[in-house]
Amino acid sequence: MSTHSESSDTKSTSVVTPSQSQETLISMANLLGRKWHLIILHQLLTEGAMGFGELKGEIDHISSKVLSDSLDRLETEHELVERRIVSEKPVRVEYAVTDQGRDFAPIVDRIHEWGVEHVVSDRDSRNCP
Repeated sequence: MSTHSESSDTKSTSVVTPSQSQETLISMANLLGRKWHLIILHQLLTEGAMGFGELKGEIDHISSKVLSDSLDRLETEHELVERRIVSEKPVRVEYAVTDQGRDFAPIVDRIHEWGVEHVVSDRDSRNCP
């Protein structure tokens, strides 16, 4: 099976090899497989730019270290989040989604919708007498 990609700038078609397809899926699994990444992205997409403390306060049960590590990965490895310095003294930073992160928003939204429809409703139906 080949996957075709059409650029908006040109009408050229490129074929993705099975090896490239697997590499892409592995990269996506790395992103999606991290417990907190989708939650952080969903929060920033929903609420907009937030400071570290504000973001930590909105995400239940996440430690400061895990939030810091996750934000660093989302910024440096995936380029979905950016860290902006708001003030120098005292140092205050905020985190926001990048353009690439906003492009990812429909995927985050769809995963959330699917989870509400299937995971939450399945769990509720199992708990009903």
